[in-house]
Amino acid sequence: MGFLDGFESKIEKTVDSVFSRFGSKNIQPVDLMRLLEREINDKATQIDQEKTMAPNEYRLSMSTPDFDQVIKWGAEALANELSDKLTNYAEQQHYSFSGPVVVIFEENTDIPQGRPQVSSQVVQGKIAPVTDDKSSPRDFPVLEISGRQYLLTAAKTVIGRGSDCDIVIDDPGVSRHHVEIEITPQHVVARDMGSTNGTYVEGHLVPAASLIDGNTITIGRTRMLFWAGSEPRN
Repeated sequence: MGFLDGFESKIEKTVDSVFSRFGSKNIQPVDLMRLLEREINDKATQIDQEKTMAPNEYRLSMSTPDFDQVIKWGAEALANELSDKLTNYAEQQHYSFSGPVVVIFEENTDIPQGRPQVSSQVVQGKIAPVTDDKSSPRDFPVLEISGRQYLLTAAKTVIGRGSDCDIVIDDPGVSRHHVEIEITPQHVVARDMGSTNGTYVEGHLVPAASLIDGNTITIGRTRMLFWAGSEPRN
């Protein structure tokens, strides 16, 4: 069970949540999530009629007592869950990113207890942002995941549940670093990274496999389509 499970049904409509309550100093994971949602809404920028870009790196600065509480909860696990939740929220709002979403906790002795602050910035990732049907012709392979398309512009692209992956998949059956897509002059290779549930190409469990146009890659419950061509797929 995640840090945010059981809290979501109690979230108030106001983004300030418990931080606005008189005398409250005890933070909860759901309050950090609300701060992140407010930040992404404030900083999302509409590029054109089809695309709105949002920051993908978020820094939560907090007092020493709040920071110590995060450490007790498990900072890495909480950061990963907040990253996953924020990615899902961005998809609902039709925001795009320039790279994987990352949440970082920072201690700041100048900040009062119970008043964490958030800042954000755009950090260029190793893959191109999500594309749409009106994209221009492409010279890179493409992965299509849940109807969204990602350009594979780097020599290696890591896919998994961890927030440090190039493509982050919110699927409990997916390992933190599940599969790597490597582009070589001769082939594009999908290589399992020692995942718990394995990687399947065209329904076959494989440690590694060369991909061809239209191949299906399955990790956990997530199905990905590989396109080798340069033209956008509809």
